[in-house]
Amino acid sequence: MTSTSLTAPSRAQSDATWLRLAQLSVAASLVPLVVFAVVGTFFTTISEGDFRYTADYWYTAMGLPFALVGIGLALGVHRLQHGADGRLGTIGVWVNTIALTELFVQLLVSVAIGAEVRWGPSYPIFTVLSFVGVALLAAGSWRTGLLPRWLLGLWPALWILGTFAASGPMPLLLAGFLVAFGVTLTRRVAGRAG
Repeated sequence: MTSTSLTAPSRAQSDATWLRLAQLSVAASLVPLVVFAVVGTFFTTISEGDFRYTADYWYTAMGLPFALVGIGLALGVHRLQHGADGRLGTIGVWVNTIALTELFVQLLVSVAIGAEVRWGPSYPIFTVLSFVGVALLAAGSWRTGLLPRWLLGLWPALWILGTFAASGPMPLLLAGFLVAFGVTLTRRVAGRAG
């Protein structure tokens, strides 16, 4: 066998794995986004200090799956491009992963102790870094053709406005966007495979 015949199946298997990660990330985001929108729109929550309402726990806990989903989706998209997104894509994935890991830990501690934990300005800083990471990945992905440019242009802003800087029903907009993102990504990867 030639190396070409060995490369094609392994690339297809790799693509299938990374596409499943991206699809799982989109699917795993939908229920938390709906809960986040409902709690943020219809229930009273505190803005800082000890949790007083059940909604405080729900609102904070919904950030945990967002962090994992954000890491999985960015990594899946990056790997599906096989390096074509260049250094921007690689740096974007790393910045996003570091930012979301910190936010995950901060939110987990908040839920565990029943109070909003803010380590100085870390929450807004790492929220902005998550935006920057997704924006860098989207910029690197701009020329690859894996995703339409309009989708890449909306991704960073909707990611932040629907998750860690969300207000009211904005997470529902992100949920709709992620469904379109997942469907488009699946079709593009399938089309690329032949």
